[in-house]
Amino acid sequence: MIARALTNTQKQAERITELVEHKVPQNIKPIANTASGITKHPANKSLKKAAQTKFSKVADQYNNHANVQKLAANDLFKLLSANPQNKNKLCVDLGAGPLVNTHTLQNEFGQVFAIDLSLNMLKSSTLNTPRICADMDNLPLQANSVDALFSNFAVQWSANFELLMQSLYRVLKLGGQAYISTVVEGSLNEIKTAFTALDNSSHINSFNTHTYINQSVQKAGFVINSLQKKVYTDCYSTPLKAIKSIKAIGATTQNHTNTRQGLLTKSALQKVCNAYPLINNKACVSYHVVLLSLQKPIIKFK
Repeated sequence: MIARALTNTQKQAERITELVEHKVPQNIKPIANTASGITKHPANKSLKKAAQTKFSKVADQYNNHANVQKLAANDLFKLLSANPQNKNKLCVDLGAGPLVNTHTLQNEFGQVFAIDLSLNMLKSSTLNTPRICADMDNLPLQANSVDALFSNFAVQWSANFELLMQSLYRVLKLGGQAYISTVVEGSLNEIKTAFTALDNSSHINSFNTHTYINQSVQKAGFVINSLQKKVYTDCYSTPLKAIKSIKAIGATTQNHTNTRQGLLTKSALQKVCNAYPLINNKACVSYHVVLLSLQKPIIKFK
């Protein structure tokens, strides 16, 4: 089943594909994507490389700091349709990181394999499941080959969310399900506010709007079974700890050009911390998140 979902081997300079070989069954071979039309606008290679590097560096500590991600995953699992038939289905954990959600998916689906951009993240887990190191913007999956897709706190790293939704639609079978959480506009506003005391540069990522997410999934052809917007908040004893929390989960790669170059001086960092908005003497970091339950419709021909 897994082997049928994968495309044939072919080198492509625009993506990274590696296998954690000791975790992959013998019938799975190194793969590359040959899909047409989906990747007309290749992802920014330097941005992808930077994201891969930063997430790889925090692989060992990610689980200790990914508090909000765990909350979102729990809510996303509530949208998953429990069905005895799932034991005969193949699910992809997209942007799986250190496979924290893959184990839960294994309890629901017959076969699960994990995809992530960071090889170190994939290697950090001892879970017995196939895993592939690949770019979500160039998925190494055949059309109509996957029964379900699960992706928590990952697709905001796509270089083009609209094209990614088209790609996910392509790889799903008719009637296939997609369960996705993604960070949207309004996130990290506390950090953004604090840094305005320093300069006019952007110090956080730009995120898609709720409206754009909605439009993109419908344009791809998905039926929206559920769309929820939630705000998750993580609070810290000091502004410095709040700022460092972003680095601890690898989410410091900037996806735009209006960024400050170089490290902050001690005095500059202190200025930012002094300007950090506090709530009950706590420095909070908020994430605005959209939770999606999608379906590729079953087309009936007369």
